[in-house]
Amino acid sequence: MGTIYVALVLACCGLCNGLLEVFQAAPPLRLTFDNLACQQVLFTHDFGNSYGAPYVGPYSPPAGCNFTTTIFNLSVLSSGRQYDRLATLWLGDIEVWRTSTAMPTQSGIHWSFQKDMTVWYPLLAQSQKIIFDLGNLIDGDRYTGFFNVTLEALYYNDEYEAGLHPAHQIYPISAQSSSSNTTSLFSLPGDSGSVKLTIPRNAKNAVVSVTASGNGEEEFWFTNVPSEYIHTFPGNEGWLYGYSPFREVQVYIDNQLAGVSWPFPILFTGGVDPGAWRPIVGIDAFELPSFEIDVTPWLGFLTDGQSHSFQLRVVGFDASAEAGIGPVGENWWVSGSVFVWIDDAVEHIVTQSFKSETSGPSFDFHSVLGIAIDENGTASNSSFYFALTASRNITISSTITDGDGTHNVAWTQSLSFSNIQNMTDLAFNQSLAMVTSGSYWDSASNIISHYTYPLNLFSAYDVASSGATTNPGSVLCLADRSKLTDGISTLSFLTGTSIGSSSLTTRQNVTSSYHWNRTIVEGTEGMDTMDGEVWLSYANAAGDGGGVTEYHRYAKEKNDSIIADEEGWGQIGVPSTVPLPPVDGKPEV
Repeated sequence: MGTIYVALVLACCGLCNGLLEVFQAAPPLRLTFDNLACQQVLFTHDFGNSYGAPYVGPYSPPAGCNFTTTIFNLSVLSSGRQYDRLATLWLGDIEVWRTSTAMPTQSGIHWSFQKDMTVWYPLLAQSQKIIFDLGNLIDGDRYTGFFNVTLEALYYNDEYEAGLHPAHQIYPISAQSSSSNTTSLFSLPGDSGSVKLTIPRNAKNAVVSVTASGNGEEEFWFTNVPSEYIHTFPGNEGWLYGYSPFREVQVYIDNQLAGVSWPFPILFTGGVDPGAWRPIVGIDAFELPSFEIDVTPWLGFLTDGQSHSFQLRVVGFDASAEAGIGPVGENWWVSGSVFVWIDDAVEHIVTQSFKSETSGPSFDFHSVLGIAIDENGTASNSSFYFALTASRNITISSTITDGDGTHNVAWTQSLSFSNIQNMTDLAFNQSLAMVTSGSYWDSASNIISHYTYPLNLFSAYDVASSGATTNPGSVLCLADRSKLTDGISTLSFLTGTSIGSSSLTTRQNVTSSYHWNRTIVEGTEGMDTMDGEVWLSYANAAGDGGGVTEYHRYAKEKNDSIIADEEGWGQIGVPSTVPLPPVDGKPEV
């Protein structure tokens, strides 16, 4: 029996022992997890008071095992009271997985999640230092939940239709501090986000992969407001965070823009309403997405034998700044990697006719303040409505000569963004309607990829005047959101794990009423209610025989229980995200 089934055994045993099985709706990575070439447990570790104390241990590829495909299986047990926590997995200075935890119950929860690691083959084929950081806090009173984490590696000797040709080198865009047994995250805007790298002179393809997520006042950046409006409601000072709800993660090469990402809005399991995300967690909560930029058109500059700067930046919208681009708050955790493929047939790649065409981002902002006058004639803000839109286009191209001859290479992006918010009751009632969409194209795959991220969100908080952390309160949350993608990962195409387009359509709809006690992290039995549904439909042109070509799942939850769960090897229709229904006190967007 493959160790992947340990998760299934734990789930079954968990049901008997009162553990709640928590999951993220996602396509399985294989039709079957049988026929392993080899396997190994990489570590098992309890994370209690673990801020600044990651797990650190050795990784070695399995001896005497021929493998092409690697899958990591992360399995977690937790019980007690605890916030959701962010976790990062590193091989040396390179981040390979960013995830987050579910919030436990007193009786306990379990989850497992698998990630395909095959694009990281150059790292997995040699010895590494594993660093897994999950900052947690135990104080014996409010926070009591440990996270027991097991990470195992499953190896398969798959044959790939187009052949498996992973990158020859992977370079970190990170703080490169693994020698001190710490993670190598950049914390922006405080850190430089910059490294100097020397790329081989005969590199023929190069792709930058970046992972970025906001924390603290930036965790729910998409609900933030322009900084000049954070004091709109003096009676609720500190409730609104600034720097706008627009974020752009940028990749710069030698101080020139190479590409961007307008991030997917993650709702972590403690987000807005902790009662809304159990047992089905939010979209991508267990595998925070990365984004890729094909920098092959830059190789004429990068292969001159000199070091070049690769820098990661995160910016927001500021109406008073030049071109509307402004800073962001504290903080964003970012890291990246440069995947490089070598052409052994030549000593030096030659590039001509380099061209960079970028526009924007162009912004349009409109706001309306509602004014109320009390019986004494005193005016105050009663509501705040605003709409922010943005768009941008990027094209980077050149002509390169390598061992295959002379050909044109290019990377293009087109992005659009809309965020409409309306808030009343000192911003305790807040409605959001947001859509991020775009497309990208790389000359390697010659496939145009598309994505759309609609999010409709309403929250209504009832908080005692003495503060949320000293008195019980409640929140009503309505959320309807989707992630729609159709296209190809440039990394997967160049590696050979994908040979054509894949499509993913997933939608999550949740209505939850949560009444917290003095711990904040715990609801109130008999008062909390939650109803949720998730739909997922997936199709993929897999590059190997073990891959999944079609899959679907539909699940329905009610009050911490699954009342329907259907899945199968085929696609289903997924209903579209729609405007939220009216409720008392809900401002329209």
